[in-house]
Amino acid sequence: MLARFTPLGAAESRIAAMPERLETAALVIQRFAFGETSQVVHLLTEERGRVVVLAKGAWRDKNSFEGPLDLLVRGRVVLSLVEGRELGLLSQRRIETNYPALRRDPRRFLAASRLLARVVRFELVGHGGGETFRLFDRALQAAETLEHDRLELLLLSFDLRLARQHGIEPVLRQCARCGSPRRLARFVAADGGVVCADCRRGADEGSPLDPATTRLLLELGEQSLQRVATPPPAVTARARRLLDAHLEWHAESAGAQAPAFSGAPPLAEPDPCVTVSSAESSLRS
Repeated sequence: MLARFTPLGAAESRIAAMPERLETAALVIQRFAFGETSQVVHLLTEERGRVVVLAKGAWRDKNSFEGPLDLLVRGRVVLSLVEGRELGLLSQRRIETNYPALRRDPRRFLAASRLLARVVRFELVGHGGGETFRLFDRALQAAETLEHDRLELLLLSFDLRLARQHGIEPVLRQCARCGSPRRLARFVAADGGVVCADCRRGADEGSPLDPATTRLLLELGEQSLQRVATPPPAVTARARRLLDAHLEWHAESAGAQAPAFSGAPPLAEPDPCVTVSSAESSLRS
């Protein structure tokens, strides 16, 4: 009896499609209902960056995930991934923390929501590695304990470091056009940073830049947050506007995936009517 012939290409295709088992730390950054009992979940992982997986039976009483997957929960997961396929399979999850202090405090939860929105915007599926996972995890832990009046500084520091990881850190020490460190006059998001008076194409081009705002952005990008003094609120607000404009321009030019969380309200005076439960429900998809 003749042996069945299998073309070499078909055999290689089956081998290439074999799933890879991966165990890693992961944070839930998006989730969607799938059928009556399952979820499609976006995870930010320490090993593979952002991945999308199916959590079969996540809403059933008995599952391998310690309950349905919710946003801003870190745990150890076991994934089954196939090269060339965007959707993997979540086999197991063990919860490590849901950052409980964030969920008890509306102001802290708002800060965490803004961090999450930035990650969702800039981290593409199938890209990245452990750097963003560790940056995000550290920022969430810091948001649990940091003084309320310094939460905005944490967000600015996070944005600057995320921009550096993506190669879009704003140029602040020299002209983005000619490289001169002298007579720096305006911040032009489309050029990636400051431009000098000689390179400025018009009196209204870009946004005004003052020494105090420049100094704050440099310190937040280069030093640990503990070493940065709390500036006047007006300086923080100007830094926020410049950095939002910079990141929004780059996100639009790169076709990033989700609505920006720019123009967010300052954290100094939270709405007393906002509760953690209502803030959390606004993040649900």
